[in-house]
Amino acid sequence: MSVTAFAKLRGLLLRTVVGAALVALVALSLWLWHWGLVIIIAAIMALGAHELAAAAARHGWHPVWPVVVVGAPALIILEYTGWCGDVLPVGLVGCVVIVLVAWAVRLRGPVAGFLVDAAATALIVAYLPLTLTFAIAMMKSAHPVAQIATYGTCMVIADSGAYIVGSLLGRHKMAPHISPAKTWEGFGGAIAAAAVAGWLLGVFVLGAPWWQGVALGVALGVGSVIGDLIESAIKRDVGIKDMGKLLPGHGGAMDRLDSLVFCAPIAWAIMNLWMVST
Repeated sequence: MSVTAFAKLRGLLLRTVVGAALVALVALSLWLWHWGLVIIIAAIMALGAHELAAAAARHGWHPVWPVVVVGAPALIILEYTGWCGDVLPVGLVGCVVIVLVAWAVRLRGPVAGFLVDAAATALIVAYLPLTLTFAIAMMKSAHPVAQIATYGTCMVIADSGAYIVGSLLGRHKMAPHISPAKTWEGFGGAIAAAAVAGWLLGVFVLGAPWWQGVALGVALGVGSVIGDLIESAIKRDVGIKDMGKLLPGHGGAMDRLDSLVFCAPIAWAIMNLWMVST
């Protein structure tokens, strides 16, 4: 076995072990104590917001990350309590409030750079608490375990399919200016793997027709790759390889959240607006 092949195999093994541990933690929380999963989402979102702010700082941009790091987890917890009403309206209003407060706090700094700092702050809020509000909406649905399990499993399977097929068979670059490692073969692997997962989960977990499960899987497979590319574009823009070193084999919190946050609205919309009405 060549050194390169051994390195790839070692990386895959480490990635798989860490990924399996994360899946087990989420599954245990979903099974035993839903609040545990909410706390995990809030904590990792705070870490992700800090990582994005640190990445922006490499370009001389200074989003008002303390407001987001405090406000976003608080909003997620408030959404799950249901004290203020339905999740989605509360999430939308809450995200607007976080942005406005952050902009007001930014007024204390110099005028120079206000526009980019304000824009970077709004991007972080849209990227994290706004998208993850849809994950909380799935947890507050009539079938929270089934929906979160389907969404999470499809994402893990899509990511694994892209990584395995791309590593072993990848030849044709998909977006070399953004992510040189991404290939069309890996993209196909993500879609195929997620389609199979969606089919099985749709039938046996959601009780939906097989073709709806396949459609869900395909949508999440496509979304997982796009979400990954968006985060890769941010990293390439600021000149870093990983957002952090929190998770061995995966990188930082945002390196694990990238596809999940992009696909949360997609999963919620398909399972709650389409599957329940057809």
